[in-house]
Amino acid sequence: MSIELLLEYMKMVHQGDETIQTRKELLIEQRDKLVKRINELQKPLELLKRKIENYERSVVINEKKMKRNIED
Repeated sequence: MSIELLLEYMKMVHQGDETIQTRKELLIEQRDKLVKRINELQKPLELLKRKIENYERSVVINEKKMKRNIED
């Protein structure tokens, strides 16, 4: 939630109970935006995880090859 929205929310809190529904709607809207952003970030996160796993597998394979070469 941006500072501006937080200030707006606090202003509504001070205005009293007549702003309860508006405050709730503001919070729901912010939650929905956050859920959307989290979902947007899931794909790149999964891609990074796979790249890291591939890198780790590659390193292990190369280390085994190097060890065999040293032992030979």
